[in-house]
Amino acid sequence: MAAIRPHLRLPWRLAKQPANSRMGSRRFRMLALTSTQLSSAVDDLRTGLSSWRLSHFLAWQDVKQRYRRSTLGPIWMTLSFGIQIFTMGFLSAFLFGSELAKSFPYVCAGMLLWALITQTINDGAGLFVASARYITQIKCPLTVFLLQTLWRNLIIAGHNLAIYVAIALYFVVVPSPSMVLWPLGLLLVVLCLSWIALVAAVISARYRDVPLMITNIITVLFWVTPLMYFPEQLGQKRFIADYNPFTHMIALVREPLLGGAPTLNDWLVVLTLTVVGWTGTFLFFARFRSRIVYWL
Repeated sequence: MAAIRPHLRLPWRLAKQPANSRMGSRRFRMLALTSTQLSSAVDDLRTGLSSWRLSHFLAWQDVKQRYRRSTLGPIWMTLSFGIQIFTMGFLSAFLFGSELAKSFPYVCAGMLLWALITQTINDGAGLFVASARYITQIKCPLTVFLLQTLWRNLIIAGHNLAIYVAIALYFVVVPSPSMVLWPLGLLLVVLCLSWIALVAAVISARYRDVPLMITNIITVLFWVTPLMYFPEQLGQKRFIADYNPFTHMIALVREPLLGGAPTLNDWLVVLTLTVVGWTGTFLFFARFRSRIVYWL
């Protein structure tokens, strides 16, 4: 057999391998992580967190830009949320037979968190695409734009909180010592949302249909999340709410605001989602971080 030339040995060896073997090795190389990629991801996260003032400034600019030349400005956000809560509060009371004094604060606190959750995920899906003009021209940490999305939606939630305060005062929602838990619950929810938004942002930069898919999935989840109804009203079908992670996220903040306390199960579910989610997300982000700029 004639000797194989040196520059043809590697292709010849690959050609001898079965197709499944070559495909498996290609997939392994695609998912493999290097120390350089891990260190770059760590630097991105560290630099992004240290630049929180920049992301906060960009978030405020987004809110101001949205209502520029408007007479009421950001007050429109509060008014729109108030009209939505007024409508849903009455519907909840009439359709599910609940008392107004019980349904209005319940619906308002739940929708306050639901708006934060859904808007963060939806905005997160498009955050790299929306910031493409900066990412492709300026060398900056990508996590700055993730923090910008989180800050922007927290600012909007802060405006909407005024509606809950008004409803709580009107229906005399009695505060309890457990109310001090809601900032801790909110922090845990935001940490959990941050990795979901980051994963959605990376995938959506590559596949532009993903944001539309997420919007439709969230629409379905709205009806299986106890926002207008109480979980007890599901009866034997309560598992629908119990196995929904958004139920536990909302409970961490809603229950303290209503004078109750989240269950230990709520804390464990959200904490587990946060730890496991961020572990996988960090590895995923480290692997594909360098490709994002080429996908935009």
